[in-house]
Amino acid sequence: MNTLEEIQEIALNMSLTFDEPQSVKLQVKRITFAQKQLRALKKELNATLRDINRQASQSRADSIFSGGLDIFGERKWAGKVRIATRRAMARERQAAQKPYLELKEAIDNFILEGDRLKLMAEEYLLCNQKY
Repeated sequence: MNTLEEIQEIALNMSLTFDEPQSVKLQVKRITFAQKQLRALKKELNATLRDINRQASQSRADSIFSGGLDIFGERKWAGKVRIATRRAMARERQAAQKPYLELKEAIDNFILEGDRLKLMAEEYLLCNQKY
């Protein structure tokens, strides 16, 4: 299943209706479980992002061409080539990271929404507490 679809399916379990205290308590447990699932997905995304960063850092920024320019005394041109290479690698890394960063942001938003719902439920339970 696609990660975005997983996130959306988990987020569907994060709803709250105020009917009776026992039901609200069960809904809070369901929201907490959904948040745990979202955090697990976020850990997977972070691992993927670390792999992307690791691959980017392992690729060599200095090309053979710029090394050759250095040897023949063209340091100015060699520096320009190295800068252009580094910038191109940074653009590639950012392009590879973008979809994962967007998914992480969606997960964070759903986790925050779950926290907001749990606070509302806690307030409801405090107001409707039977002595």
